[in-house]
Amino acid sequence: MALSNEYNIKIEKINDSFIESSDCKFKFLIGKDNYWRIAKKRKDKYLKRLFLKIYIILLHISYFLLPFFKSYLIGDSNNRPRFLLGNKINNFEISKIISEAKHSRLIISGWGLRDWDLVKKYKRSIVKDLKKNLGNLNVNQGFLNAKKYVFVHIRRGDFLDVENLKQINFSNEIWTKSIKKLCFKTSIMKVVIFSDSEMPNEITLDLKKSGIKVINPDKNYKNFLLNFMSYISNAGVVLCNASTLTLSLSFLYHDEIYLPSKKNNFLQKVLIDEAHNSFPTNLNWK
Repeated sequence: MALSNEYNIKIEKINDSFIESSDCKFKFLIGKDNYWRIAKKRKDKYLKRLFLKIYIILLHISYFLLPFFKSYLIGDSNNRPRFLLGNKINNFEISKIISEAKHSRLIISGWGLRDWDLVKKYKRSIVKDLKKNLGNLNVNQGFLNAKKYVFVHIRRGDFLDVENLKQINFSNEIWTKSIKKLCFKTSIMKVVIFSDSEMPNEITLDLKKSGIKVINPDKNYKNFLLNFMSYISNAGVVLCNASTLTLSLSFLYHDEIYLPSKKNNFLQKVLIDEAHNSFPTNLNWK
């Protein structure tokens, strides 16, 4: 959206597991006129993913072979579908891509198409447009009042397998101490915890012994992402370990977040506008 606003070019996004076209097409236009929605949970999601992968492969082949079309692959091959045909770019320059987009149609796959200075420049309009498209989000459990709970995202899962992310995979003890520190600091004694791994009982029991009420939303809720977004949008404060999802949603609803820390008395405060430059959040955003 930032690139579209700055350079006045049309950028299309192919559907993924989280966001999809609202008119049942394979892609949608990014910009002020958004035609997308939060992806609906489907029984045929694996079949849908297969079709999308084939679609992306065919697009790259056609863009690579046709005149006035170009196909680019950015960064690590693990961050894009396999068997794509295109020119590999390791040292990615957005200015070069924008220049070529003025007279050619481009397709790009990979992890790294971003300019955070432009995102900050257009933050107000981006937040406004995204919120308009997302609509009003309400906490699903009515007994939690807005701003009266701490939102915690314990991101583990595939983080555990990435070598340079091991330093932000904290023990249960660190998580517990960080959550308690933040609760006492903000005087908010209710915690909503999301995790992509099984929630350890020792964290929940320790928090409850300290007088903190703990809610673990159902991961099997009919639309996990909307549930996740509802809670983070209404939270008083956010604690996570550099999850891209949590950081991105915090960009819409919060000015700052907190990270667990083995130092700094178990808490590290990060301003959202500086998250792309701040350690350790830059490990996941750059």
